[in-house]
Amino acid sequence: MSIYSARLGEISEIWHRTVARFGFIVPILVQIFKMERIRPVISKINKSLKASVAVAITAGSFATAAAAEDFRMLASWDSSYPIVPKVADVFAEMVSEASGGESSIAMTGPEAVPPFEQLQPVAAGVFDMLFTSGAYHSNEIAVGMVTDAIQADPAARRDSGVWDAVDAAYQEIGLKLIALPTLPNGYNVFLRDPIGESCDFAGLKIRGSATYTSLIQSLGGQPVVLPPDEIYSALEKGVVDGAAWPVIGALDYGWYEVAKYFLRPAFGTATYMILMNLDTWNGLDEAEQALLLEQGEALEVRSIDTLADVAAAEQTALEENGMEATEMCGDAAATMEHDWAEGVWALGIEKGGATVEALKATVDNAGINF
Repeated sequence: MSIYSARLGEISEIWHRTVARFGFIVPILVQIFKMERIRPVISKINKSLKASVAVAITAGSFATAAAAEDFRMLASWDSSYPIVPKVADVFAEMVSEASGGESSIAMTGPEAVPPFEQLQPVAAGVFDMLFTSGAYHSNEIAVGMVTDAIQADPAARRDSGVWDAVDAAYQEIGLKLIALPTLPNGYNVFLRDPIGESCDFAGLKIRGSATYTSLIQSLGGQPVVLPPDEIYSALEKGVVDGAAWPVIGALDYGWYEVAKYFLRPAFGTATYMILMNLDTWNGLDEAEQALLLEQGEALEVRSIDTLADVAAAEQTALEENGMEATEMCGDAAATMEHDWAEGVWALGIEKGGATVEALKATVDNAGINF
């Protein structure tokens, strides 16, 4: 046995014992995964460790590793955010039903790994799957982020080659695309005060992830990056004057208590992603792979109407809780969605270069841009 192999075995044994006893070390492990110099070691011991780590995270127990068809999904939001029960949980149910109960998906939320740090643990195999937004990892790969600037038609996304192009880009970093469930007219801005006669965000601090930056700046606002669980407090204390967010979510987060207005018109598409660790994917047989892809495609179609209904019901509930629409005015009202989309593409190309440029050309040729 070589010295390297002996050390690898020693590291594996220590890791197994540690994660079995201390599930709380996962955030530390996330930082370790970011260290380029140990990635070759991590990749070699990944397969034998991932079930142990995931069990420690989700159960904090001494349970044995799950079978190959029992997947552990990391989600960027907890179950209070309606997208989780309406998309991620529904997908889990669809997979279970289609497999006759032979495949299952167990969910873990951001309490295990913060939303903006989740891509690498899944790519490294700590979890099998990831339910997230491309904007949350745009510094690592920009292709997911720009899907928000593509019209929501699932068939057009697939027929045009967009879906395959996004899939290919993620496979380059060790992930397999399973589904792109989407909410049309997906974004708006929640505000403490109504839009004034200036028809802009001049002097306002607006929370927003990368996809909102260009729009906020073009309207004279200052973008502020905050994770979801800090938005309520920031609005309450006036740290920010508004929060850019999908049209779904403010109700369950209680933001109507600290922000009384939502901006109209809504804009863009809120595209969510279900990704799978590529090694996990390659370890499945053809029938298992086909089942996941079929259910992923069905989820995309199903989510359009489901999420639109959820958004409409949420707006009604927000109004019942004292919120009201504040309309963007002037030229910005007519150009806001286009300007937002162009800003998303510009940022995507800046971050992702030729890969994103090629994707935009595909989108433009298919006529599914904004």
